Amino acid sequence: MKTIKFALVALAGSLAVSCSDLDLSPRDKAASGSWYQTPEQFELNLNALLHHTYWPMERNEWTSGEQTELDMLTDDGQNRSAPGRFLIDGVNSDFPLSVRMWDITYTGINRCNKIITEIKKLEGEMDQERYDRIVSNARFYRACFYARIMIHFGDPVMVPEDMDMDSEEGRESAYELTRTDMWTVLPDILKEFDDIAPLLPVSYTGGEIERATRGAVYGMKARIALHFASIRKWDTLENNGFGDADETEAKKLFEEARDAAWNCMQLGAYTLHSDFGQLFRMSTKHSPEGIFNIPRSKAMSNNSKYQYLYGGATRAKLPRLSGAPTCTTCLPSWYLLCAFLDDQGKPIDESTVYDPHKPFEHRDPRCTYTIVEHGTQHVGVIYDPHFDVTQVYSAREGTMVTNNDSRSYKITGTSNQYAAYNGLVLKKHVDEDWLGSFEAENDKLILRYADVLLMYAEAKIELNEIDDSVLDAINTVRARAYGVKAGDTSLYPAVTAKDQTTLRRTVRLERRVELAMENLRLQDLMRWRLAEKALNGYNYIYLYPASECKEKLVDKNLWPWPSTPQIDENGLADFSPWVTAGQVMYGAKRIFPEHQYLWPIPTYDRELCPNLEDNPGY
Repeated sequence: MKTIKFALVALAGSLAVSCSDLDLSPRDKAASGSWYQTPEQFELNLNALLHHTYWPMERNEWTSGEQTELDMLTDDGQNRSAPGRFLIDGVNSDFPLSVRMWDITYTGINRCNKIITEIKKLEGEMDQERYDRIVSNARFYRACFYARIMIHFGDPVMVPEDMDMDSEEGRESAYELTRTDMWTVLPDILKEFDDIAPLLPVSYTGGEIERATRGAVYGMKARIALHFASIRKWDTLENNGFGDADETEAKKLFEEARDAAWNCMQLGAYTLHSDFGQLFRMSTKHSPEGIFNIPRSKAMSNNSKYQYLYGGATRAKLPRLSGAPTCTTCLPSWYLLCAFLDDQGKPIDESTVYDPHKPFEHRDPRCTYTIVEHGTQHVGVIYDPHFDVTQVYSAREGTMVTNNDSRSYKITGTSNQYAAYNGLVLKKHVDEDWLGSFEAENDKLILRYADVLLMYAEAKIELNEIDDSVLDAINTVRARAYGVKAGDTSLYPAVTAKDQTTLRRTVRLERRVELAMENLRLQDLMRWRLAEKALNGYNYIYLYPASECKEKLVDKNLWPWPSTPQIDENGLADFSPWVTAGQVMYGAKRIFPEHQYLWPIPTYDRELCPNLEDNPGY
């Protein structure tokens, strides 16, 4: 390793967990010691790093203990009526989500370091191309892991790359380490991507495990550079940040993001999937839109449930009639439903065609690709939460069945309190093939081409380099949702504005609706320094008991929404007038304090490493 002469130490919990404990099948089995002697063993160690556990930031699907998705920590998601600890100022140094994120990430970094240092013993004894691919993949994963720590925790802990964490001496040395200013680390991480890009293929041939490609390197560099560019631009003390704003440094990073995204686009290796809805089906594999995916397969898992989604991880996304035992815990929010423009390209509070009593009609098609439209078939059953709909058709049974997806299938007597509190359920990612076994093999989409196009557009907008390529990037993404080409501007609401303020709002909204429920919303809110605006407030739910909702909303023909909410300049909706009018009610209050822009360092790690200082506010 020539550029980065350091690595993050595998601290605390990761020191206490052996490598083999984290491996989930013999096909991937990798460990320390004798498992670093042959090229094949190094390949297996890389395979282990492709396990979805190592990529929690992108899709937080813990299949043991915490089953939390990052979108459930934002205004796009809602977990029944309660927001969970993250959104009630309940995060501390023992918060399971942050502890798990920290431990897994450092365990992965330790593995990368082990691969890089041990394979040097074979340099000159194995095929050079194979050697370069193995090392470059390990460097790629490690750079991504570095960035994750910095995104969530700020200043990282850094150690010499060759520190042997398997030895007592190495661990004792690690306990004395301190944190390093992240702004001094970032340039080396970004340069790491530049150095390894030429060493990785544009694509892999049939039969090869699809690890990192040159496009993945460029795309992830763009994501990381854009994140920290945004912080440099928007993080001012006045905006309740940490005072990291620096216009000069922001410009440099936006340029890096622009160039990295452009390099990915110029490879000619990726196109948008022809059908937005089909992209997220379990049967869709190896899409030309996928730049960096984690493939999942039950057949190759050796019966290890960690290799695919199962049980609560799938049932949490289903309505009750399709297998959810109580209320689904991964609800889309009313805020997200409001975010989709009408089919004329206007926000709903400016629309001439939007009807709050028919909120799914005349909307951007991604609305009903993401959220189940009331009265339509979903995973084999008509989904309709309307309080007056007591029975619905089940295609699976071929007959009418009791509507357990309405919170009031009995207006008198016992209400069905376990149906969705806000009447919404998720459609995106959800597949009828899940039913029966409640097992899913959906590819884990870490990075896709639509994201790269929007990152390119955003970087250019923030640099005020607004040209046709910016509009083309946004319109290519938007047109695909309508099933047309970007040039067919009469068939969809094409973006034509060229002023910076308007385009900034446009690209942020486009990211929200295009990437909804792909667990990027939290990262976006954090980097734009909008989290305290978007996440402080309330969840909103229907009135209960059921008879009250029927009387004040349903019987007055105000279902499902009584009126059109106002949308502010940040795309955030205001439902409070409905509460004032007695038409809906507050759920739990959401509290996002300023210090939560950074997560706390786990207690156990700080006890082991006394020089580690926690982030402010914890």
